[in-house]
Amino acid sequence: MLPPPRNPRYESLDVWRGVACLSVVVFHCVSGYYATSEFEAKLRRDGGSLADWGIVVASRFWIGVPFFFVISGYCIAAAADATRRKSLPGWTFFWRRARRIYPPLWAYLVLSALGIAVLPPSVLPGPTAAYPHPIPYPQDVPFGQWIGSITLTEEWRHYLVGPPRGYFTGQVWTLCYEEQFYLVVGTIVALSRRWLFPLLGLVTVVVALNVLDLNALIGNLLNLDLNSLRRPLPGFFFDGLWLAFAAGIGVYYRAIYATPVVRWVLDGLLVVGIFWTVQYIPSVAEFKPTIPGYLGAAFGFALLLGWLNRFDRPLATSRLTAPFRWIGRMCYSLYLVHAPITLVIQWNFHRWGIDSSLGGLLVAVPVGVAVSLAAGQVFFRLVERSFLNSPPRP
Repeated sequence: MLPPPRNPRYESLDVWRGVACLSVVVFHCVSGYYATSEFEAKLRRDGGSLADWGIVVASRFWIGVPFFFVISGYCIAAAADATRRKSLPGWTFFWRRARRIYPPLWAYLVLSALGIAVLPPSVLPGPTAAYPHPIPYPQDVPFGQWIGSITLTEEWRHYLVGPPRGYFTGQVWTLCYEEQFYLVVGTIVALSRRWLFPLLGLVTVVVALNVLDLNALIGNLLNLDLNSLRRPLPGFFFDGLWLAFAAGIGVYYRAIYATPVVRWVLDGLLVVGIFWTVQYIPSVAEFKPTIPGYLGAAFGFALLLGWLNRFDRPLATSRLTAPFRWIGRMCYSLYLVHAPITLVIQWNFHRWGIDSSLGGLLVAVPVGVAVSLAAGQVFFRLVERSFLNSPPRP
């Protein structure tokens, strides 16, 4: 039995989950039909109204995705740490993760497929440059892609077998990365409990070398050709997104185990990571959902979480944060159900003539958020709540 750490509970994480999930919902209320690459190019060239720039700001709310990755890093590090300290079997970690993630996902896929199947073609979103096939009919989705979504292997399944990568609803791609993260962490817990954090650090260093393209620099120092080791295959955790999860692991270690010196080191690494992303994001216009964009947002959010830990209790109990706590408790349900809802609402308002930026901000966004919240709450009460893991006993 390992010695107990400081209190691992970060009580305001529900608040931050709510912030992250709500930002993704707003992003999907405007992306595709209001916020397009052509719209932004014209706006930068000719200027625009305050509402136009509001659409641009809303189109940057994809930052909720890397926020989620950081929060997952913290929570899974806490779960893995609890598993190893209490000498629980390694399969316990995998069982709790699978029970938490897969049944609600399967229920969502079935319900959304049934809902889309009964809608007339005119209601379904039309193709654009951003969404060539926004929401296909269930029968048009290849069998291999269904298997990839059901098993959360679709991000890399196409490298091995079946049709090209594709999703019935696109937000599932983030869960595929989550499952890879769970698999790596759970394997380390099962094989070497006492070396959990050193081995997680080793994986992080290897991924960083791969992403930051430091192989050439190290190879020159050692007189070796290491460029062949760089394999940034999209869809695998070593393409860079692991570093967003690792930032969350760092927040956990900083709060629970780190000495003051180690805290400064961890903060320094995040600052270095932020400066690294700046060279790939030279302007706000280039701040888009790419690997550097995701990592820049993740590093900044992790740094903020570390600094705000001292205000955890007030943030978790404030009346001002209560709406976000409510959203955060059902964030998985909301994240699952919102994508087809917001896309269908956005498309139909757009085709009905509510296609201005002001119409998007004042109509499409509020209606999309409200309907998504209602559907998310219903799904949470009827489905997800039955598969919540009870907190581990001390």
